[in-house]
Amino acid sequence: MNYKTLTATLLLSLLPLLSQPVLAADKPAAKPATTVTSAKEVGKINLNTASAVELAALKGIGEKKAQAIVDYREKQGKFTSVDQLADVSGIGPATLDANRDMIIVK
Repeated sequence: MNYKTLTATLLLSLLPLLSQPVLAADKPAAKPATTVTSAKEVGKINLNTASAVELAALKGIGEKKAQAIVDYREKQGKFTSVDQLADVSGIGPATLDANRDMIIVK
């Protein structure tokens, strides 16, 4: 083999070593798994999962009314709508309207 052929063969054999491998930092980061929660739901109290203590934080809802909500949920089953809260003894339309933006049903 002559010098030029030997040099070309050597350079071609080293070519894979000269190419940079893709580093993990160079790859686009995978998007983290997220739950489907709209911005409207963040910070709201879920009538189907909230404790009596959490429910008592609502406007016009004290410990007794909060416990009545929990008792209603246990007896009647999960709430299907926010409006159903008015079916709980002691909860009227004014209390429901005062809390409508703070509660959800999931």
